[in-house]
Amino acid sequence: MPLLFFLLILIILAIFIVTAIFGRLWCGWTCPQTVFLHAVFNKIEKLILGPYTKRVIFFNSDESFSKKIKTLWVYLIFFFICWGLAHSLVAYFLGAHAVRSAILDGPTQHLTVFLPLMLMTVALFLNFTFFREKLCFYVCPYGRFQNALLDINSLGVYYDARRGEPRGKLGPAQLEKKGSCVDCFRCVSVCPTKIDIREGFQLECIACGKCIDACDEVMVKTKQPKGLLKYETANLQPVNLKRFRLALYTVLFLIFSGGLAWSLNERAALVINISRAPQNSFSVRIENNKKIYQNQIVIHLKNESSVAQSIAIELDANSIAKSFQLISPATQLVLGAGEEIRAIAFITNSEEESAQSGQEIKIIFKSNLNTIEQSIRFIGID
Repeated sequence: MPLLFFLLILIILAIFIVTAIFGRLWCGWTCPQTVFLHAVFNKIEKLILGPYTKRVIFFNSDESFSKKIKTLWVYLIFFFICWGLAHSLVAYFLGAHAVRSAILDGPTQHLTVFLPLMLMTVALFLNFTFFREKLCFYVCPYGRFQNALLDINSLGVYYDARRGEPRGKLGPAQLEKKGSCVDCFRCVSVCPTKIDIREGFQLECIACGKCIDACDEVMVKTKQPKGLLKYETANLQPVNLKRFRLALYTVLFLIFSGGLAWSLNERAALVINISRAPQNSFSVRIENNKKIYQNQIVIHLKNESSVAQSIAIELDANSIAKSFQLISPATQLVLGAGEEIRAIAFITNSEEESAQSGQEIKIIFKSNLNTIEQSIRFIGID
């Protein structure tokens, strides 16, 4: 958890730093919502239904058998992709073998896995099929607090109103108008969020730059210089790195990077947890006409390193001198990288004087990486 905490904070601070300099670079180029929507789902939609203008005509046309079949094909392909994404995400946490076994065994055998998978699949399908950019508008918090991260010296997509205004259509009036903008609305049609960037900076702009490419194509066709839409700062000045917010974000990033480094350095290669058995934690048995006092414990070991560990479990010399014994089938074991084990063990003593309650028993775990000592109190005679 400490590692995950520091990692998430560092990711957020990195986004803050990138946003303060480059604007909404995360939204337009790196966000999974944008990447999957425009690199996968939109490509499939374009392949089956055609470019954006044809898709608009298609969805606004009258109902027909051909329209229903094409729409069904798009939805089926979308659902299959979302099914794969959901299973991949769950497999990241449970392991591919566990998910594969759940699929082969059938839903009734693994309802705790099947139901979350189906819910996730349906949620992804509804998102990428119907909700789409609305997720950026109404759900994603980043779009809401971006104004606190940006300033006039942050890069973004801006319209050069001094050059573009007044706008005018191509034709005889072209000679009379002064602006370069031909009011073709190409920037609006290619925009994923369907905003008019000429109206100024807007919350919905994700800085993908599609409007810039579309406008440059029009400028070439109309024999005008490119750059009516630009990726630049609001004050038209070079990016200034000597800003308070950048310094603050950088300092915080360095502090949390130090925290992550400290957590990694303090991270144990072998995680040990000793607990008392939920039942029969203390018992007395007769052996060779002698009372044997014993505590039942559970030893949980997990190898957090990237190499196998050979582990020997034994009591310390002082505990052995007091006649305590450790009985377990797992006193010598090998744990592979990332492997864990739970083993039952017994701590016994036949001496009434030494078997008094409250005795501190030290258990030593010797591995090829390090030696760890854990203590537990013996439950014995009051």
